[in-house]
Amino acid sequence: FRSIKIFLCYTLIIIKFEVNFMKQLSKLKVKNISSVLQSIRDNSNISKKNLSVMLGLSSPLLTNICNELKEKSLIFEGSTLPSNKAGRPEVALNFNYNLKKIIGINISSEFTTIIISNLFPSIIFEEKIETKFDNSQKFLEILKDIISLYLSNNNLTTSDFLGIGISSKGTTNIEEGIIGEDFFHEKIKIREYLSNYFNIPIFIENDVKVLAITQNFFFPNDDNFFLVKYSIHGIGGALFKDGKLYTNKNNSVGKIGHVIIDLNEEFCPICKRKGCLETCISLKRIFSDLKKEIEKKEDYILVKTFKDKDINIENLFSAFENGSISINKLLRKSASYLAQALINTSAINGTNKVILYGDFFLQDSYLFLLKQYLQEYELSPFWRNVSVSTLTLEQEKLASCVLVIKKVFYDNFETYYNFL
Repeated sequence: FRSIKIFLCYTLIIIKFEVNFMKQLSKLKVKNISSVLQSIRDNSNISKKNLSVMLGLSSPLLTNICNELKEKSLIFEGSTLPSNKAGRPEVALNFNYNLKKIIGINISSEFTTIIISNLFPSIIFEEKIETKFDNSQKFLEILKDIISLYLSNNNLTTSDFLGIGISSKGTTNIEEGIIGEDFFHEKIKIREYLSNYFNIPIFIENDVKVLAITQNFFFPNDDNFFLVKYSIHGIGGALFKDGKLYTNKNNSVGKIGHVIIDLNEEFCPICKRKGCLETCISLKRIFSDLKKEIEKKEDYILVKTFKDKDINIENLFSAFENGSISINKLLRKSASYLAQALINTSAINGTNKVILYGDFFLQDSYLFLLKQYLQEYELSPFWRNVSVSTLTLEQEKLASCVLVIKKVFYDNFETYYNFL
């Protein structure tokens, strides 16, 4: 009996070892496939020989991987490459950007944009709607109808799509798929709703954090940075470090807009903190203060600038450059508070690079003020590590599509490989 017991124990150990060994082999295989696919994506018209040298993979192994990727139509062979050497010519390998499409949904408190892209990504279809509805259910129904109509008009099914990416302003719960607390004032279970109609992966992230992922995607040399967005939609931040976005379930990492900056101000209705950055210098607050100054009629340049004109960023800076004392005070307060927040958050998150994105940072006069206060509040050359993002408007629109590409091909390739 003892011998049988020992034999069974050894047998179980061997089986467990073999199972673990096979799992490791499977992970290694998928890792190699991922490396090959990413390298082909990043290097168009690459030869198998150059790919082998780049990745350190043997020719037979690389051939097997490429054959598998060709069977899945993820890559394709292009034209023969020029060569001075005798023998069989090398064939160019390319990523198949048209294999599947991506649905992107970019949600702000005012407008929502629905994007359809290929895997490059490039915009194929775009439709913009107002975000504000009587209730969230109506909003979700319209999103569903727009996507369904596109599928119907183009004879497509969900199998033609890689996934849905959702970039949403404000508080997002990426695990439960919830958005909307900050602008609909209710929790919208957008993932649950859309998954009832579209059987494909759905990824959700805060808009500023998706912007940081997109910054790194289009400009891979940008790593270890803190991205700050200051626009009509608010003030937000995102930490991208060591090749990945730093985040948590409640998206609280990097929320520079809700750091306390002035205890003399009121409580913020969103973060419930007294005198946060959003409360003090959001564009909504600046425009509100501006209206009060206009009503006083004490600032001639201010009154003249906004006579029969809308209050917007362009007119705001026009009055500033023409010498409005009231706007000078408002913008100096904004730059001063933002400089303090940037210095403090950078000291905590450990990054030495700040990337600025948004309407205010397109204004040279505002950047001048910000630089002035950064140099006043910190003697080390902080400003040298500050840059303005060169992301285009189209690239920002594609952010939700980039989210899907990053999640499927980079972060969770092992999970989604069989889905491709």
